[in-house]
Amino acid sequence: MSGMTILGICMIAIGILIVAYGGVTVGFNFSLDFQSFLLGGLIVAFLGMALIPLLPIACKVGGLALVSLLSIVYIHSMPNDFELMMKLVADVAILGFSAWIMLLFLRK
Repeated sequence: MSGMTILGICMIAIGILIVAYGGVTVGFNFSLDFQSFLLGGLIVAFLGMALIPLLPIACKVGGLALVSLLSIVYIHSMPNDFELMMKLVADVAILGFSAWIMLLFLRK
């Protein structure tokens, strides 16, 4: 195993622990508090998946799609203090960044 693989596996484990800690702390529901832990943990786990060179591209693209979708759900779950136009701008930024990362994965 290479150093990148070991680091990736450790980051995936840390991401899972972040989600579990959030569930224990605030409960496993879709409140904004738990969604913060969920999204943070999934981002760390996805970064770990991206570091593992032998992981199939389909797993990396699927993880990216999951993180992107949950980011959009998190943004739209915010209270109405965050205006709709700002939510849509954030959606475009998330989708653009995700498309760019996906193209980087698919070029390999």
